[in-house]
Amino acid sequence: MPPNSAVYGLRRAELRTPDPDATTHFYRKLLDWTVLRSEEGFDCWVGERRCARVRPDNAAHPPQWRLVFAGAPENGELAGPEDTFASMVKGRAQHGPWAPRPRRGEPCWIELHTALADSADRFWSESLTWSVREDAPKATYTVRDSAIAARTSPRESDGSVGWLCYFNVGELDGAAERVNELGGSVLERSRHDVLGETLLIADFDGVVSALVAEPSRWGG
Repeated sequence: MPPNSAVYGLRRAELRTPDPDATTHFYRKLLDWTVLRSEEGFDCWVGERRCARVRPDNAAHPPQWRLVFAGAPENGELAGPEDTFASMVKGRAQHGPWAPRPRRGEPCWIELHTALADSADRFWSESLTWSVREDAPKATYTVRDSAIAARTSPRESDGSVGWLCYFNVGELDGAAERVNELGGSVLERSRHDVLGETLLIADFDGVVSALVAEPSRWGG
């Protein structure tokens, strides 16, 4: 088991959006989630594991996924370089290298896209008690040599930075069709050096996610 002081996976991914009903419908149809209304919005489940929460938010900034890391000594909010945000909570991770194999609809990997590699490595490793395994120009964030996340350069298509969450969709062709039918868009189809073939998508609000076909474990 990982050390108790380290953050060793995700509790869930969280999306704050001005229209949580429409947003939840998009991802429920795409990822086959079971959705339950809660006091904070909509909780989204695959079997007995909650994988996401969609919450109302009328802030001026564009909606985006916000990762909630688990295993921290205390609950808190994190604001990293380039306005990259995340949360941390106490308790067990639901998704990560020590969790069961990712099922369809669940997060299966996360990557940090950044132009400030040194600052990002320092902030996230110190904040979450991670080690940094360099493989220039990329890096892997680890706990006891198990990969938690990757750090890489800004996305080539648009130069965007921030956390990118990958979800297991079973197979990619049908997922691409569903994305378009639901009003989203497929931004690119590419081959990831660890995960294999992936889709980069945006929902109707422009929120970007990545899709993977049946990874055998967290991170591929």
